Amino acid sequence: MHSLRLKLIVGSLAVLTAVILSFDAFLLIAKRGALLDVLDSRLFAESQSLALRLEIAGGKPSFDPADEAGAESAASPQVRIAAANGRTIYQSPQVSDLAWPAVPERAEAPVWKTVNAGRSGAWRAVTWVDRLEIDAGAGAGEQAAARPETTIAVVVQCAESLAETKEEMRELASLLALLSLAAFLIAGGGSFLLAGRALRPIRRINRALAGVSETRLDGRIAAREFDRELQPLIEQLNAALDRLQKGFQRERQFTSDASHELRTPVASILNSIEVLLRRPRTEPELVEAHRDNWQTARSMQTIIEGLLLLARMDAGKAPMAEEEIPLAPFIEDVLAAAAPEAEAGSVRLAQAVDPGLRILADPAQLRLALSNLVDNAVRYNRPRGSVTVTARTTEGGTTIEVRDTGIGILPAELPRIFERFYRIDPSRTEATGGSGLGLSIVQKVVETRGGRVTAASDSSGSVFTIIWPRR
Repeated sequence: MHSLRLKLIVGSLAVLTAVILSFDAFLLIAKRGALLDVLDSRLFAESQSLALRLEIAGGKPSFDPADEAGAESAASPQVRIAAANGRTIYQSPQVSDLAWPAVPERAEAPVWKTVNAGRSGAWRAVTWVDRLEIDAGAGAGEQAAARPETTIAVVVQCAESLAETKEEMRELASLLALLSLAAFLIAGGGSFLLAGRALRPIRRINRALAGVSETRLDGRIAAREFDRELQPLIEQLNAALDRLQKGFQRERQFTSDASHELRTPVASILNSIEVLLRRPRTEPELVEAHRDNWQTARSMQTIIEGLLLLARMDAGKAPMAEEEIPLAPFIEDVLAAAAPEAEAGSVRLAQAVDPGLRILADPAQLRLALSNLVDNAVRYNRPRGSVTVTARTTEGGTTIEVRDTGIGILPAELPRIFERFYRIDPSRTEATGGSGLGLSIVQKVVETRGGRVTAASDSSGSVFTIIWPRR
């Protein structure tokens, strides 16, 4: 069942059917109880009327059949008069196979019971004990003196067929079935209309989303125009569209930036080759041209490798190992790799790491992230400046800071420095050989591990902070 409208209709009809069936069952049970109450009252009154016709004859109870009223047919009330020991004094002959209920040990109060009469079906019977007073002169001499009892117990039973009651119940059940069917059909039509009305906002949402495409992502749905229950869904849809639009914008910007970044070195190589081909060159000229082309190709390689790494990380396919790394010697190796460039720029390198501090990380990725931060700190530092790397244990995990005494970053530029290919000063970056991907790679490496990286800067320098989570 993949139709929401059908689910709503079936669900509402299922609830309605349960309610109708429960009501019908309650009504039938109540009606049957009311009919039996009326029948029981009538039977007891009939049995009391018959009991008035009992008499004592010769010290024994007797009943004159001629006095029985209304026992002319098998459908009329049937009567049975019995002694206390179970001996039948009189029984109506019309229904011979009526299974009269047994006399309870104490039947001073009337007892009603439904019994079977074979082909005549079910009957309702009442049983009670009547006590007849013995006339003092009914016995003479020794016989009277030998009988201390003053009353004789007589069992009075009266039964009436339940055929009329069952017929009334069948008529009521038929009427309820017709009414229930009519209510079911009416409710089904109403549910169909109400379900269509309830789903109308979804159709409006569908029409609004139908106009969304990769070239038209600015359309949004006004949540306030819909019912309160749908507003959270619409807000989530709008938020998803916002994220999608920003993603497409980043992709377009990334494609444009990557094309631009690669076009420049390719054009440089082509131009160099074209110049070389204009006339014969001496060996020193060829060596110089090849050296320039090699440097340009290395720049292209750096950009391409950075793009591939970011693409693999975005897709979650970058190879990732996890080792326990002692930070003090690891940071020492990173600084040693940056030492030649630092010495060329008269920049002092230092570290301050808590003794025995270790973290779980991929060594290659951690080295790449720290190297990018240290290289930037050296590259954009002042002469005779310094770069200090610190690492310590904090409440949030392990905090690694790379602090420099460089020229700093303007506050307006800080929010964008982790964007891919973003450069604060493009001319300065080209002169220093940066690709514009270093900080983006740092951020991706740290966030992939569940950490975060932040930057702060002023006129005295910049500090990049990595919060590496505990594992």
